[in-house]
Amino acid sequence: MALNRLAIQHFRNLSNVAIDLQPGVNGFFGINGSGKTSVLEAVHMLGTGRSFRGRHTGALVQHEQQGLLVFGVAGASPGVRLGVEKQIAGDSRIRINGAPAASSSQLAACLPLQLFNSDTFAILNGGPAERRKQLDWVVFHVEHSYGQRWAEYQGTIKQRNALLRRGKINGPELDAWDTQVAQLGETLDQMRRQVFTRLETRFRARLAELADPLFGQTSVGYRRGWRKELSLAEALIASRDGDLQQGVSRVGPHRADLRFEVLGELAERVLSRGQQKMITCAFRVAMADLVAESGRKPLFLIDDLPAELDPGNQSVLARWASESAEQVLVTGIEKTVVGAPWRELGGQWGDIRMFHVEHGGIAPTE
Repeated sequence: MALNRLAIQHFRNLSNVAIDLQPGVNGFFGINGSGKTSVLEAVHMLGTGRSFRGRHTGALVQHEQQGLLVFGVAGASPGVRLGVEKQIAGDSRIRINGAPAASSSQLAACLPLQLFNSDTFAILNGGPAERRKQLDWVVFHVEHSYGQRWAEYQGTIKQRNALLRRGKINGPELDAWDTQVAQLGETLDQMRRQVFTRLETRFRARLAELADPLFGQTSVGYRRGWRKELSLAEALIASRDGDLQQGVSRVGPHRADLRFEVLGELAERVLSRGQQKMITCAFRVAMADLVAESGRKPLFLIDDLPAELDPGNQSVLARWASESAEQVLVTGIEKTVVGAPWRELGGQWGDIRMFHVEHGGIAPTE
């Protein structure tokens, strides 16, 4: 669903702004520190319940204020009304169509987002947790029972870890938790593998659109989090002594990873910084392609596109977004530069709604 209306109160330097957005592209331009990224950050909170620049609420709330509010309306009239309120004191509320939401996953189901910024371009050389998060985002939107199964698994692993940290425990007591971990973990792994197979196909298709021959030699593999020749139940038994020593469960879906390779070597060791960024773009767009097939095109948040990609690659990402996204919010310093790659597309995607961001205020421009 496209986001039609956005209202932000006391979010960083954005005091009280309300704007109407259009399907297609909405561009935000202004000098550094004006609040451009804060707009994307607020939308990210509306779709996930959290910021992409830190979890400490005190840093998000405007100076001398006690809390923040982000409100949006998504989809065709009358639309879905989404609201997130956070207080410095620690209280937070999520509402969907005026009713309290049980968790932020309900926001994600309403407003799927893909973020492109300097941090997300680091997926190749970042830690496994970030890559797992990307895979889980796709599985969550494609396999609708995945979110509940993942929450159950995390709760079970937490209980197993608490038992491990106690030290002196009997075998049957741990066996009971291992049985639950194994059953839930195998189910999660099956969902992930099925979705990953489809995702890999779309990733290769996007790479094939790029002229660089190295991209044709690029691959991504899925590592499930335990040795492939063992069942999870067997892996838990084999890992038990080490788990007891460290007080943590060292095998399972929570240790899964993705491995990007070029000619058998880790991609970050072979590719330039610019090439790595395009690999990341191709992978994230492939993720969006797969989610779009389930009937829900995501909203793309692209922060400072001109600073991250050269003009040619900006045009590639703009074209991909026009094919895979429901809506784009993009930022940059200069108005003409922000709009350039989209105007090349023409039609709906070339008709950009531009907003000037200055001193925490947002004003539409011609």
